[in-house]
Amino acid sequence: MAPILRVEKKPAREEVYQTSLEPKYQLIARDELHENENSREPALAQLREFIVKHPQIKQCRMDSAFLLRFLRNRKFNVTAACEAIVRYLTMKTLHPEFFKFDPLRLNKLIGEHLVVPLGQDAEGRLVLLIRYGQFNPEEHSPERQVNMIGLAIETHFDNEQYQVTGIVVVIDMLGISLAHLAVLTVPKLKVMTTITGEMKMVRIKKVHLLRVPSLAAKLAEFWISTTPAKLQQRMKFHKTLDTLKDDIDPEVLPTIYGGKQSLEEANEKFHKLALSQRDRFLKQAEMYIDLSIPAPNAKNANAALQSSVADESVIGSFRKLNVD
Repeated sequence: MAPILRVEKKPAREEVYQTSLEPKYQLIARDELHENENSREPALAQLREFIVKHPQIKQCRMDSAFLLRFLRNRKFNVTAACEAIVRYLTMKTLHPEFFKFDPLRLNKLIGEHLVVPLGQDAEGRLVLLIRYGQFNPEEHSPERQVNMIGLAIETHFDNEQYQVTGIVVVIDMLGISLAHLAVLTVPKLKVMTTITGEMKMVRIKKVHLLRVPSLAAKLAEFWISTTPAKLQQRMKFHKTLDTLKDDIDPEVLPTIYGGKQSLEEANEKFHKLALSQRDRFLKQAEMYIDLSIPAPNAKNANAALQSSVADESVIGSFRKLNVD
């Protein structure tokens, strides 16, 4: 039986973490993310204590599966992970319309096969297909589009493997029109970019932009300019399906893209998985940060963090690492 998900700052009992990672992924976690038996438990303890002591954070998941998303994304830089949790909860509080991950509410969108997790590639990374040009801009607002992308990501990122190996995104722009562009304001596009990337603590390993029409070139250029330099280096444009097949395993790629997998079957598998986790999504929606309470200043926040039961050397060792 799956453990009951809690969002109280002080869970009834503290879990004992046991990794579900295969040995080969444990090695990736060690070599790329600086995670090992000596760093993990102290880091989790520090993160939990930071959340408990932070006056603005009112409800937040405290389980290892959730907290490890932030630690792994920040390469076990505990200070950066603490900051990331605050930013995540802040975005969730300021823009709740982008965080409505309910598969029943999104049932119609799911049925249109617009955002489909395709499974894992040879490197164990999740491959996510976003058929952006097929969204109906008259029916699907930018908020609902982000909800759909967020649901696909959220459904898979309690999975430790994907927290470690990351995600490969394929964005198909075929079918995009002026109507798609008309609903996107610059401020909204920036919020969407922030939320769909960093705020979900996803390690984006590659982005394939497929069949970008000339009228969408400026949109793509602007979107890319708002992303971190490291992510920009991981983007690749494809004019045709032929070059995409050189980068994505045919076993994962849908048949309509020249691969071997049924898009409908992949989507149905995703739909069932999302429905099985609906209770988690609804409980997670209760997390929030109270922005009416004054934020602790940097000195106090750092002092609270460093008063953790964990050794300060764990923080110091990773303080200067860059985000991946």
